Amino acid sequence: MLLMLFNFWLAEISPITGKWTLTVILFVTLIKFLGVAFRFMDLKNAHKHWKIIFIVFILLFSGLAGLI
Repeated sequence: MLLMLFNFWLAEISPITGKWTLTVILFVTLIKFLGVAFRFMDLKNAHKHWKIIFIVFILLFSGLAGLI
């Protein structure tokens, strides 16, 4: 919840603007997504290969989203 409020503050209220704002928002969103995935999608008990595939996919997707 705090990460969501931080993202809102950074995007809407913060006087900080520019490219780094988007980078920080994407990074915080990535952390939130991985937390939810490992907690509620039960990835913490999954095989190591599934974890690696999932994390690589999310990192690539985040990287491509950051470029757009």
